[in-house]
Amino acid sequence: MSEESKFPRLRAAIRNSAVWGVVWGGIGTAVASAMRIADNIPLPGALLDGLGMGIRIGFMGGIVGAAFFAFISVAYRGKRLSEISWKRFGIGGAILAGLFVPAFLQTMNLLTGGELVPWNLVFDDVVFSALFGGITAAGTMILAQRDEAAHPVTVQELLERMERQSIGAGDPTAYRKPERSRSAELP
Repeated sequence: MSEESKFPRLRAAIRNSAVWGVVWGGIGTAVASAMRIADNIPLPGALLDGLGMGIRIGFMGGIVGAAFFAFISVAYRGKRLSEISWKRFGIGGAILAGLFVPAFLQTMNLLTGGELVPWNLVFDDVVFSALFGGITAAGTMILAQRDEAAHPVTVQELLERMERQSIGAGDPTAYRKPERSRSAELP
């Protein structure tokens, strides 16, 4: 087994995490900047503060993206993308993110020697992470279904395609299905 083929699913999870991180970072920057402007902070300071928050939110989005990748690779194995409702997928992303982020933050706080943060201070994390998770999950499913309309595949086939893409980057034969030999067709 070559070095490149050892961890294709891990590479796919990292790519998914990167997408979630970028989306969450972009949305987080916009929301944080708008909130700072609403607090009458001058525009340059508001944008700089929004960018700093966006980077932190993007980092958390990457972690949630990895957790969501693990969830969908188990929950939707063998299903065609056309069989999955983007609305339910988005709701699933919202629920997972809304539960995962506060639990993760509380756990990290406990592991670093702190105490539980009062839940009234964590509630905004639930709301924003659920909103960001729902938007990201629904958006990625809509984009995947648009591609699937032209190339019907199951979720498992899509994961395998992502693995082959990671393994055979630049190799045009990595994207083709194996051809059946003609001798197998003859009587």
